[in-house]
Amino acid sequence: MTTRPASARPPAARPATAGAASGASPTAGTSPSPRRRPGDTVGSIRVSVLLAVALALAVGNLHGVLSGVFWWIATLAPIVVVFAVATLTRVLLRRRGWGTLVAAVAAAGLITLLFAADTAILGVIPTGDTWGRFAVLAAEASESITVQAVPADATPGILFLLCSATAGIAIVLDILASWWRVPALVGIPLLVVLSVPSTIDPELADPFFFALVAITYLMLLRPRVARSRPPVAIGLGAVAVLGALVLPLVLPPVAQPSGDAGPAGGLTTGINPMLDLGEDLRRNSPTQALTYTTTSPEGEYLRLTTLEDFVDDEWEPVSITPIPDNDVSAIGTAPGLTTAVPTTPVSTSITINNSSGRWLPVPYPAASISGLTGDWFWEPNGLSVRSAESNMRGQAYEVTSLNVQPTSNQLEAAPSSASLRLAQPPEGLDPLVGETARTVVADAPTDYARAVALQDWFRGGEFTYSEDAPVEEGFDGSGLDVLVPFLEAKTGYCVHYASAMAVMARTLGIPSRVVVGFLPGNEDTSSDAAESSVSEEGEEVELTAFTVSSRDLHSWPELYFEGSGWTRFEPTPGRGIEPAYLPTPVDNPSTPDVDESQVTPTPTATAAPPVAPAPTPTPTTNALGGTEEGTRTLSLWALVIGLGVVLVLAAPGLVRVAIRAARFGSIRAGRLPATAAWFEVVDTARDLGYAGSTVGTPRELEHRLRDAGIAGPTLAALTTLRVAVEREVYAATPATAPGKGRPATPPLAAPPRLAAADPAETAEGLRVVLAGLRSHAGRVAHLRAALVPGTVRDRLRGGRRWTILPQA
Repeated sequence: MTTRPASARPPAARPATAGAASGASPTAGTSPSPRRRPGDTVGSIRVSVLLAVALALAVGNLHGVLSGVFWWIATLAPIVVVFAVATLTRVLLRRRGWGTLVAAVAAAGLITLLFAADTAILGVIPTGDTWGRFAVLAAEASESITVQAVPADATPGILFLLCSATAGIAIVLDILASWWRVPALVGIPLLVVLSVPSTIDPELADPFFFALVAITYLMLLRPRVARSRPPVAIGLGAVAVLGALVLPLVLPPVAQPSGDAGPAGGLTTGINPMLDLGEDLRRNSPTQALTYTTTSPEGEYLRLTTLEDFVDDEWEPVSITPIPDNDVSAIGTAPGLTTAVPTTPVSTSITINNSSGRWLPVPYPAASISGLTGDWFWEPNGLSVRSAESNMRGQAYEVTSLNVQPTSNQLEAAPSSASLRLAQPPEGLDPLVGETARTVVADAPTDYARAVALQDWFRGGEFTYSEDAPVEEGFDGSGLDVLVPFLEAKTGYCVHYASAMAVMARTLGIPSRVVVGFLPGNEDTSSDAAESSVSEEGEEVELTAFTVSSRDLHSWPELYFEGSGWTRFEPTPGRGIEPAYLPTPVDNPSTPDVDESQVTPTPTATAAPPVAPAPTPTPTTNALGGTEEGTRTLSLWALVIGLGVVLVLAAPGLVRVAIRAARFGSIRAGRLPATAAWFEVVDTARDLGYAGSTVGTPRELEHRLRDAGIAGPTLAALTTLRVAVEREVYAATPATAPGKGRPATPPLAAPPRLAAADPAETAEGLRVVLAGLRSHAGRVAHLRAALVPGTVRDRLRGGRRWTILPQA
């Protein structure tokens, strides 16, 4: 029996109880306790195992978004640790809440051990440096997500984000199922995880994983179905499963590019663009990377970055550390270039369409850039342009650059630069590479002649271009270990040719480096920009429009010659434009008034002519294949889903607030105010964890609360409410019929002192009691009662019926 009074009872009856009034089961007479009984150990282990399996399967549904399987194996670590530690703690301490708290600490230690052990105390206790490392990993994850296409590689940053999120979700599942004991709600976090691929592209969702998670979820609900309310549990399960299947259909899909924007996926250039260059070239459907108009009729090679050094036997880009002072509005002069070399100013207007990355495509050497959004800087060695936070996608900008035109005579006359750092062969290089280089160049007298000999050897017919052969024969990549297999197979694509020529040049004492960027692309004769012109000091300068696709992504070597600087070569057969460095012109005696042998160099500071405005950018795709508008839609839905999860977690507390408000409304309306107030006292005591709050009579509850330490104004107000509810219950006594030896009696009228409770005084007294109960219980109990009311949990578990308002 419980302390809930009935509305009206005969005088012979004991003070009414909630059991009588509400129809509570006799088994509801025991007080809920936070302690776990020994018999629950097996059930706790079973729940944890099912939760771990369900979460592992839900995370596995991301296989369409991330490539490989290592990332999934990595997420198993936090899943196993969270549920194993939580279960073991509950078995040992017999406390549900302690299991979740200890598991959260263990998860934090595991994440620290996996990703920042060298910054932590004993490898698991975070320090200030640990949080700095986490910030760096989070930033790396953000950049990787921005620049990668689906399926993306699981970089260390993405792994950190994935493992941290998985640990957090595991803790939420443990709270719902094992601490709060409302396993039906675990379907919400699982649904969120399952829906991630669908919000990117409905085709990425795998029904097989949906089905497995649904089966595991229903197995988790099965024990409670048998002893409580099958329709409720099965209905919640069905809603979660159907929601996971239907949600992708009703959510707005990530918008796909159309027209010139190219197919979904886009071109991405990561921290080291050379690493993914082969995959980009092997695309079945090329995407349009960018368009540009230029005053150069032949078009422009557009560089992304230069690779000068080897790190772990792989080409490494130049430093990517931001240099705030290197503003792109005024870029430094090209290293090694002197005014003796003729140059021509070039203006180029570039619009990035379907490409993402931190490196900006620019001609070499660029003198200035305008029109960019975000923070960009140029690095001094290769004059590459990069941003630490911005992205090239959607950018429309103008570049002033120089067309450097050294003559073959100038290149031939360049002194040796063998003493420079970039003329030294990398350590660990197979001697066969140097032997082959010396055989090819034979007795070529100058560095330039040797460079041309190498270029001609690669393009002379012995080598063939193939993007698939290196993969099939196992020597794909740009590392030192693939050079000998490439030279023996004599087939490959630009990465192999550029890397081989650059390394072979170093074995001959010629400084070299590798550039990653774009070929000039195809002239677009249909473009309006191709017909426009600009005025340069009264002269008409024709603009030429070009379209560059992912098939134009390219790599080429640059060799250094004193006086001319870094000079482009093109060893890849059938690709690119072989540079033609013409001899120095000879004076024609038939034109005595003109000296053709004199080449007037153009100062590097000469301003380039203005160019026509860049065309309006077409919709661009991000790394997940959607447009910017689609990304905003996806972000909106992510916010909606996140708010939905928060709302679900807050639902028990909100329900309790609504019930309390309804009872105060009943009190103000004068509908059995004392009874409604006592209902609220009973439920609040239960929520706050006072033992025995749901059993016995009102007088017995008063005694229990007094024994628990309730005193002063709170106890006085409680006594007043108890007296009021007893009066309200016994106020109206029905008449008795005449019987043998007993006369009929009229109904007993309530004495004046038993008049109905005053609504205002009752409401004020209830507020005093509730405030006193919360203050005495402490902040932790108050917070638990607000977020996870015990009365709501009882109702969800079907432990007892719940009367919200008294019935007159």
